[in-house]
Amino acid sequence: MGNTEKNLYDAYTGESKAVVRLRAFAKKAEEEEYPGIAKLFRAIAESEAVHAYNNLRLMDVIKDTETNLQESLGREEKVAQVSYDKFIADAESEGNQAASINFSFARDVEERHAKLYEKALEHLISEDIPEYFICSVCGYVADSVIPDKCPICGAPSEKFFEVE
Repeated sequence: MGNTEKNLYDAYTGESKAVVRLRAFAKKAEEEEYPGIAKLFRAIAESEAVHAYNNLRLMDVIKDTETNLQESLGREEKVAQVSYDKFIADAESEGNQAASINFSFARDVEERHAKLYEKALEHLISEDIPEYFICSVCGYVADSVIPDKCPICGAPSEKFFEVE
């Protein structure tokens, strides 16, 4: 990997982290009733998302939709099966129950992501546009119907939001 390719990857990683961090800051500002500051954080997060996208595009990572689905499926399976089990074990051995629960939720949700990618690959030609609902506690993705409670973390249906 040449310097430019490594720099594109590092820039993509940094910009992507900034997007999530700034969205979290915006959410906190909203909770603290600073709507103008929340809007600023969201605006800069969107700007950083443009930077991340441009780096990703220049790395030639974005392929045709079928390839993107197949590669995403592979990544989800690998993360769920390899990374999170180690993260959970480390957190438990260090007595960090909150992190262990967080990693467990993420692992279980990653497995759900893989199933959704498999389903999408099976119905690639379909013109139906599904509805997706996200659990704001653990990230579980429900398709078509909001469950009464999250099958991963048990959060009530009110904790789900629709993806537009």
